[in-house]
Amino acid sequence: MFKSQIRENNKNKRQILSQQQIHEKSQLLTENFWKSSFIETISTLHIFLPIQKCNEPDTWLLIRRIWQEKPNVRIVVPKTDRQNQNLKNYFLTPQTPLQKNTWGINEPDETQATICPIEKIDLVLVPLLAFDMRGYRVGYGKGFYDKFLAQCPQATKVGFSLEEPLPEPITDINEYDMRLDYCITPTQIISFAKS
Repeated sequence: MFKSQIRENNKNKRQILSQQQIHEKSQLLTENFWKSSFIETISTLHIFLPIQKCNEPDTWLLIRRIWQEKPNVRIVVPKTDRQNQNLKNYFLTPQTPLQKNTWGINEPDETQATICPIEKIDLVLVPLLAFDMRGYRVGYGKGFYDKFLAQCPQATKVGFSLEEPLPEPITDINEYDMRLDYCITPTQIISFAKS
C-alpha cells in the first residue's frame, strides 16, 4: 500500500475512536513502555505531545508517570521550526510554559525553556499513523521526524502506535525514511531486527 492511501485510511480510522478508547489505548501503551527495559536504561527521553484533535496517543500519561516515579529521567519535547523544516528540542519540566502552535500542538515557550543538545537524547518516542513489520512508518507527510531521526543515530527509535502493524508492507519507501528500532502498541512491543 502507498503512504497516501494508508495516511488517509488511518486518519479516518482514528477519527472514529471515542475519547474513552483513546484513553484506554494510551494507558495500555504507557503500561507496555513501563514493562519494557527502556525506562531502566535511558536518561533523556524525547517524546511528542499529543495533538488532541487528531486523536493521538495521550503521552501525558507517560510523562506524568516518569515525573512521579523516575525523576532522574529527563524529558525532551519538540518545537517545530517550520522555516528550516526541522525540530528544535527543549527540556520539559512541570513548570515549563507551553503554547499552541498553528497546528494545535503544545510546544515549549522557547523564551523560558532550555534547549537540549541532540546528542544527549537516548530514546525517541516517535508519533505515527501506521507502521509495517519492517519498522517503516507513515506520519503526516511533512518529514520533520525523519529529518530529526537522521540527526540522532545514537537514539533508540520507538514508535508509539494506537494500532497494530499493517498487514502489508508500505510500498513507496524512500532513502529518507528512517526505520524504527521498536514499536509499542496496546498489545505488544515489536522489535525490528536490523538487516
